[in-house]
Amino acid sequence: MTSPATFQQPIAWDSVEAGYTDLFAPVLARYARAAVELARPDRDARVLDVAAGPGTLALLVAPEVRYVSALDFSPVMIERLRAEAKERGLGNVEAVVGDGQALPYADAEFNAAVSMFGLIFFPDRALGLRELRRVLRPGGRAVVGSWAPLDPGTPPVVLSECLRAAMAGPGGPPLELPLATPEAMHDALADAGFEQVEVSRVTHEFVAADVDAFWAVHTRANVLLAPLLNGMAADDRERLAARVVGDLRDRLGGGEIRYQQTALLGLGVRGA
Repeated sequence: MTSPATFQQPIAWDSVEAGYTDLFAPVLARYARAAVELARPDRDARVLDVAAGPGTLALLVAPEVRYVSALDFSPVMIERLRAEAKERGLGNVEAVVGDGQALPYADAEFNAAVSMFGLIFFPDRALGLRELRRVLRPGGRAVVGSWAPLDPGTPPVVLSECLRAAMAGPGGPPLELPLATPEAMHDALADAGFEQVEVSRVTHEFVAADVDAFWAVHTRANVLLAPLLNGMAADDRERLAARVVGDLRDRLGGGEIRYQQTALLGLGVRGA
């Protein structure tokens, strides 16, 4: 699939905005709700959403707090967020194109800060965590989301295996996301200076009608796959799709696809 250097570029996320917003965001909203419950912002809170994407969490929490600043390095994602906030009449949402490793905010501006499945992609995650802590007020709570590893045979793992076989033989192992264990998440938050660190697990179900629908979701919304396919010649892309979908059908069957995916939510508090 796409190399880490590719998906750490805004253009990769720009390219999947429509599919990501339409297909992934509704499921991700369930994890976002759990993160908001951990952050516990009150009605007067100022909340920061870093690597906000199309605003899954920012738009969810905005009606419940005084102010939300949502930052992402993808201009297309931020434009979608602005449009959606305007459509919903959410005048307390600020959408900012920016770098989560160099936040454009003063120290101690926010009561709560969240980064769901975004900070894990930063080239310098430790810097991103320190920035998250810097902009929190004393006693402010930060929540960071990552993905726990999937079990062998889970449909996304099978997809990765089928892609590697179709493209270049066995190849290397699948990409391993960082902060994927409670220990790694705990240590990263503690090293950044957070106190009262806790890590919880949240599991929800992903569903696709069949293999074709499952493939369509990932070709439109998966930032590890869609930019790769978009860069291929049409004939090559069609041949690859035919092989991968056939292999997926052989391994996953022809019926509905369901699988559980667990997120790790790391909570840290900025001390006095």
